[in-house]
Amino acid sequence: MKKYFSIFALSLGLCLGLASCAVETDEPAGGTAVEKMAGHWVVTVDAYDEEGNLLYEDPYGMGEWDMYTYNTANDDADQMWLSDGDNFWGYTIKVPIDLNNQTFSYNNGFMYNDGDDDQFCTITNGKIMPNGGLNANGQLTDAIEYDITFTDDSYGFVYHVSGVRYSGF
Repeated sequence: MKKYFSIFALSLGLCLGLASCAVETDEPAGGTAVEKMAGHWVVTVDAYDEEGNLLYEDPYGMGEWDMYTYNTANDDADQMWLSDGDNFWGYTIKVPIDLNNQTFSYNNGFMYNDGDDDQFCTITNGKIMPNGGLNANGQLTDAIEYDITFTDDSYGFVYHVSGVRYSGF
C-alpha cells in the first residue's frame, strides 16, 4: 500500500510541477500611460503670499510627508490623480497633464476629500523634473513641485509643495 501511495504522490507532484511551468501569455509586462509622472513622493510645504513672498516655512509643522501621483482607471495619457494621502489638506484631485513636458495644472476645480463638498482648489506651476533632486542618501532622483490654493483657506496662502521621489531608504 505504501508503494502505491508513494507512486501516486510522485505522479501528482510531477503533474503539478509541469502545469505550473505553462506560459500563459507572450505579452511583456507594461506600465501605465502616465508612468513617467506616477510615483510616491516625499514632500514639504511652504506658505507664500499672492506676490510670491515667503511667509512661513512649513507653516503647520508637518515636516516631510508622503504624497502620490498615479494613473486613472481608464489609464488616460492626459490626466492623473494627485493625492496628499490625507497628510496635508486631505485632497485627491484628477489633474490634466502634459505628459511630454511632465507638467500639470488645475483651475478652481473640485477636490475629492473627506466629506466637505464645497472645497475647490487651483494648482499652478506643477511639474515633475527627471533627475531634478537628491534623495536622503544623496542619490539623483526625480523631483516634483507645484503651487496650490484652497477656497476654504481663511489665510489665503499659496502653498508651494516640493520634494523628491521616494526611494525606500
